[in-house]
Amino acid sequence: MEIIDQIIQGMSLYFTFKAVLMVGIGVAAGILVGAIPGISGVMATAILVPFSFFMPPTEGIPFLLGLHKGALFGDSIPAILINTPGQPAAAATALDGYPLAKKGEAKSGIQMALVSSTIGDTFSDIVLILAAVPLAALALKFGPAEFFALMLMGLTIIGGITGSSAAKGILSALIGIMIGLVGFDAVTGAERYTFGIPILQGGVGTIPLMIGLFAVSEVLIQAEKSNKLLSKRPDTAHLKGGKNLKLKEIKASARTIIRSSILGTIIGAIPGTGAAIATFIGYGAAKRASKKPEEFGKGSYEGVAASEAANSAVAGADLIPTLTLGIPGSATAAILMGAFLAQGLRPGPELFEANGATMYAIFALLLIGNPIMIVVGWVLTPIFARVVTVRQSLLVPAVLLLCLMGVYVYRGNLADIQVALIVGVFGYLLRKIDIPLAPLVIAFIITPIAERSMKQALILSDGDFSVFLTRPISAGFLLVALAILYFGFRRKTKNKKSE
Repeated sequence: MEIIDQIIQGMSLYFTFKAVLMVGIGVAAGILVGAIPGISGVMATAILVPFSFFMPPTEGIPFLLGLHKGALFGDSIPAILINTPGQPAAAATALDGYPLAKKGEAKSGIQMALVSSTIGDTFSDIVLILAAVPLAALALKFGPAEFFALMLMGLTIIGGITGSSAAKGILSALIGIMIGLVGFDAVTGAERYTFGIPILQGGVGTIPLMIGLFAVSEVLIQAEKSNKLLSKRPDTAHLKGGKNLKLKEIKASARTIIRSSILGTIIGAIPGTGAAIATFIGYGAAKRASKKPEEFGKGSYEGVAASEAANSAVAGADLIPTLTLGIPGSATAAILMGAFLAQGLRPGPELFEANGATMYAIFALLLIGNPIMIVVGWVLTPIFARVVTVRQSLLVPAVLLLCLMGVYVYRGNLADIQVALIVGVFGYLLRKIDIPLAPLVIAFIITPIAERSMKQALILSDGDFSVFLTRPISAGFLLVALAILYFGFRRKTKNKKSE
């Protein structure tokens, strides 16, 4: 009865026209930004997060969730039209989407991506809503020792399976931990790693870090290109005209969409996996199960459906560990978690107990975002698609300006811009040596929570470290963490031998 009362309260207080409008604006902004070649959904979310701080939680958070939804689909537009995926997750879409565009079927290819994305997203949202409250209730029974072990396990999962090697993933996570420790100790109040710099006394700001790592570093990557390449307008002669998607084409891909939605949701719920892994697993499964596997890679609607449904199914699934356990499922989820914290909503087991009505209203708005995406995408995608014709020589400086505006809006502090630029250069160097950024960001978000839990456990046990091994659930999490590390390095050794 208490849950029903909270749902009714949430609907009456927060489910407003303005909140629904903010979801629609978020979806439209996500599709538009996703359609820009070279701009990923992660980057778009990082840039626009600060602008949500001027809204109440039930408008700011749905705006960001709508942005996340729209960007995942929007990334497919340049992948299909000009064979330029906005992020790795859209690379599989380009395999069949671009051949469709070359055949004069770009319009129907984008519409298939839209339908598949919406179905995959809706499925994962429903799973999120059904799983969130029971998981949070279970996690409420954890003590500080269990929480520390859980966070440590989350870090090893993320570090061990993200990127080209376990070692690089773990190194990235360790860098994130070091940055997360900058500032005042949450328990003792001691100052750490600030080097006498006043702005670091309160720790490195989440927003400057996110924008610097993802957005500024991407601007620097794009700036490496020659002026001739940046000024060149993409070839779009094959994009004119085209037919609308037919119902029979959707029906023919229905099984593929459902399969990819399930796979994407399962994979997305595992911290650190992300949309790229889900997309290629969904695409591979569809090709194996297809009656016409020879058409894959040559312009198959089924191939587009498989990759886009799996890709978008991650959108809701990666929020499951984020909201219930406080472990971000992906880089975008880490950014959204930062937005939740800035809005006074602390992700974790107590989120639904302390803010139940608000969360149920946000869930309802999350579901509303899916039919909005169909309508906005179907009507406005032809307009958004024109973004691919804009020269990158104009886009790169415009994106940098947006980055700096977003950082300044965060706290109105010019020093934050300096932090973002320094972090951006650092992120650029990490990307050049193939060190993944997602483990760093997620470790940065998790570190304060893990440190607080560890110190609370040690205080309660009078400094006895065996508390983490004598409690069964805590010991179980630590064993899983060790197993992940062992198999991660073993896989790397095997790969070296095979090479």
